[in-house]
Amino acid sequence: MEEFAPNIWTVTGPDVDFFGFPYPTRMVVIKLTESEAKGAWIWSPVALSDELASEVEAKAGPVQFLVSPNKIHHIFLKAWADRYPDATVYAPPGLEGRKVAAGINFDSRFGEGEPEPAFAKDIDTVIIKGSYFMEEVEFFHRSSKTAIICDLIQRHEESKMTGVKGWMMKLDGLVGETGSTPRDWRITFWPFGKKDLRKSRDAIFEWEADKLIVAHGSCVQSGI
Repeated sequence: MEEFAPNIWTVTGPDVDFFGFPYPTRMVVIKLTESEAKGAWIWSPVALSDELASEVEAKAGPVQFLVSPNKIHHIFLKAWADRYPDATVYAPPGLEGRKVAAGINFDSRFGEGEPEPAFAKDIDTVIIKGSYFMEEVEFFHRSSKTAIICDLIQRHEESKMTGVKGWMMKLDGLVGETGSTPRDWRITFWPFGKKDLRKSRDAIFEWEADKLIVAHGSCVQSGI
């Protein structure tokens, strides 16, 4: 676990294959201090080991919440849910009911009409709407002013993007400090979803975040 800011850590996991492209994985651990349930909040879990579980518990406390930010970030979720049966497992839009989520018991969900998350005093949420393919939940750790973004912004390191696959990632704008959203997801907001997308974007801007954690690529520890 690498400390990113007070009460927030990142964990780098193994690369996973995504349609032939090696994707780095990153998990976020937040120690909840303001919410009623004190302990660890886990975002986009990476591969579980006894050593990692022990470190999470030692630094952030008992695991209280397990969060998947979108319907394709689920690979290691079940292992964590099985190890921590008392944790509340949150489903993003579109994941629950898929075959890949079989065996995961979701306790809560993100979406319209759902109760405010039990961790809301520590972490705010915005759902990226407007795509006919996928909605994604973004998060904001209030005390450290850190935005936690999954696939909406990818900033892969140029040194690791080599060969034909690296060239394709660069062509898609997913490499370097500026970063971008994958082209195949971008087009799913067209033509009718742009208004909803702008509303989601504006809600994120209202956070006035100072720091940025992304699932794929380089993070920013100040001045975004």
